[in-house]
Amino acid sequence: MLRRVLLASLAALAASPATAAAPPTGGGGNQKASFVRLPVFNANVVRSNRTRGVLSVESGVDVPDAKLRARVQMLIPRLRADLSRRLALYTDNLAPGLSPNLDLLVPQLQKQVDQTVGQPGARLLVLNVLIN
Repeated sequence: MLRRVLLASLAALAASPATAAAPPTGGGGNQKASFVRLPVFNANVVRSNRTRGVLSVESGVDVPDAKLRARVQMLIPRLRADLSRRLALYTDNLAPGLSPNLDLLVPQLQKQVDQTVGQPGARLLVLNVLIN
């Protein structure tokens, strides 16, 4: 009985607004206003007509111009499709057993972003590349 009362009081205390954490004022948790995060896009790594793995890229676009940022946010589905297509072209030529060459891949993806957006000013930032 005492345990139930103690747990109920602790739950009420934890839920009260007086103990709620203050919103962060800055630091690593906040995203920059000019950053637009893109959904993860993938491409299959195919060898001998069989899927041998999946290359996944997590990225975002840094767009300082507010007008262009609004355009990029509108184009997110198209950007994801175009970047997936470009990534599939890259994985078709990926040598078996080798890691992806980001020095070669990132400029190709940036070129695709510029082509899809229709003007320069949107800088692709690659956050994570995973081959599984």
